[in-house]
Order: sequence, then structure tokens, then C-alpha cells
Amino acid sequence: MSNFVPGNYDLRTALIFCFHLKKTAAESHRMLVEAYGEHALGKSQCFEWFKKFRSGNFDVRNEERGRPPKKFQDSELQALLDEDDAQTQQQLADQLNVTQEAVSIRLKAMGKIQKMGKWVPHELNERQQENRKTTCEMLLARYKRKSFLHRIVTGDEKWIYFENPKRKRSWVAPGEPPTSTARPNRYGRKTMLCVWWDQEGVIYYELLKPGETVNTERYRQQMIDLNQALREKRPKYQKRQHKVILLHDNAPSHTVKPVKETIEAFSWEIVSHAAYSPDLAPSDYYLFASMGHALSDQRFTSYENVRKWLDDWFASKERQFFWRGIHKLSERWEKCIASDGQYFE
Repeated sequence: MSNFVPGNYDLRTALIFCFHLKKTAAESHRMLVEAYGEHALGKSQCFEWFKKFRSGNFDVRNEERGRPPKKFQDSELQALLDEDDAQTQQQLADQLNVTQEAVSIRLKAMGKIQKMGKWVPHELNERQQENRKTTCEMLLARYKRKSFLHRIVTGDEKWIYFENPKRKRSWVAPGEPPTSTARPNRYGRKTMLCVWWDQEGVIYYELLKPGETVNTERYRQQMIDLNQALREKRPKYQKRQHKVILLHDNAPSHTVKPVKETIEAFSWEIVSHAAYSPDLAPSDYYLFASMGHALSDQRFTSYENVRKWLDDWFASKERQFFWRGIHKLSERWEKCIASDGQYFE
């Protein structure tokens, strides 16, 4: 591949060639972009030069003999990036009153590269960020006084799809697109998993029948069933010093009065959890993330197949697996505080 970087004179001379080939300004611009990429003249510049050519003016050196191009400091460019790092090179150039080529050169010299933005669960406003940070500061301070993670019981819901295609990896030459994989049909057959667990493992889970979802009465009954499972599997939680600390999200079915009254009747404590915070919920950032990888390329033919797979998958996980998921909480509270309440991954 050639390392040649054309100057303005080279590009304008190329435009004269295109002009005499009866190409339009738009066609000529596309040819320059195809040949020189980001170093090509802007479309508006091509139209201006073609206007001069049609008037009989083919002097492409006149601007070269004019005043030197305007210079700018890297700090000016960085200030614009600090305001909005998603601006295009042309947008930056317009604000600095320089060419797009000049901006491109400086961005490279500053070591800047362009990356695709990541998806986040929610566009957090300032109040929500502050709430996340404050909640994490409170929980972290409590944890540092005396750890309570061994008392946490957490749970959430996840859709399990019958068809789970695996994304293909492929070797391709630079510039060639990878092999595509169709996303699973979100409206296809699926069933909802509701699961509760602690640092020792799964305490109780329920797999809803296809078409069923969680409402207030369903969640209230699930709390009753969870309490019974705790009595059978975790008798230590009946002792005064080992009372359950329930960590669940703020879904409407979780926070309505009948559910709160049921939880209070069990003498459980509900730990604070900021809204829009799956990155602070162990089921989301850990259990379901691991399960998602295991589900890749799985195809189920029936509800019973899904239940069998879940039984086997849960049984395959050692106690240390669940311990790690719960005890990552303190680390994630710290990260949330350090990022001023913004999503940190």
C-alpha cells in the first residue's frame, strides 16, 4: 500500500484531470475519496474548484501562494473533544477554521483513534448518577465496618430462548467483513427464569411456562416459596445474627405494598439498590453473564429440555463460583464511586 499523502496542489491537479474527462464535481469527489480517503478534498471544495474551471480559471496554485494555513494548538482540539468526543473531523475543522486534513494529522499525532461506542443499559441523568454514587458509598462504608456479603440473598429474572445461535468467528483479510450471524428471534419461543442465590449456591428457582410473566401476586408467592427454601437449605438464616439481606432490583412487582409486607413478615432486610443499575446486581453482571455464554448454540425442543439444562448447569457450578459473584460487590461499588455514578463497564 502506498504511503503517499497528497497535498492540496496534487488534489486540485487531479480535479482538472477529472474536469476534462467530463466528470461532475460530485463524481470527482467520490473518486478522490476512493483514492485518498480522509486526505481528499471536501465535497464543497470540489464544487468551488469546478466553478472556477468552468469560468476558465485553471490556476490551482493561487491559494498555495496565499497566506499560510491557520495553525491551532492541540489544547484547542482537545477542548473540543472534551465537550463532545463523537464529533467528526469535519465538524472539528469547521470550529477551528482549518482543513479536515489538518485535524486528521493532529489527531494522529495526539494518538487519538476512533472506537465504536458501547451500549449502556440506560442514559443516566445527573440525579440518577448521584443516586448510584451515594448508594454505593453508603454500602461500601457499611461493608468496611463489618462485612455483610455472606448474608446477601439476591435474585432476578432472565428470558431463556429455545434457539440460541452462536456468533461465528472467521478469518478474513483486512477490510473484509466477518461472516454474519442472524440474531435470535426475540419473539420466538422463550420461557422466563426466576432465580435466587447466595454465596453458597442456588437456593430456589422457578421456570415459568411459555407466555407467563411475573406480576405482583406471582412475585409475592415467589417470596413465600423462597422463604420456605431458605428454611430447608439455609437454616443458619433463622439465627438472629444471620438474618437475610435481600438484594433485588426496583421492578414494580418487587416494590409494591403487598410484596413489601410479605418480606417484612419474614424479618428480612432489603438492601438499597439504585435504579438502572444491572452493573451492581450480581445476577446481571455475573450469574446471567456466565449463563449466557453457556447457552450459546443451545437449541431446546421443549420446556422440559430447558429445565433439565438449567438443573445440570446449576449443579455443575462449584460453591466458589457463587462466592465470587457475591463478593465482587465491594469491588463494583468502588468502581461506581470512582466513575462518579456513571456506568463503569
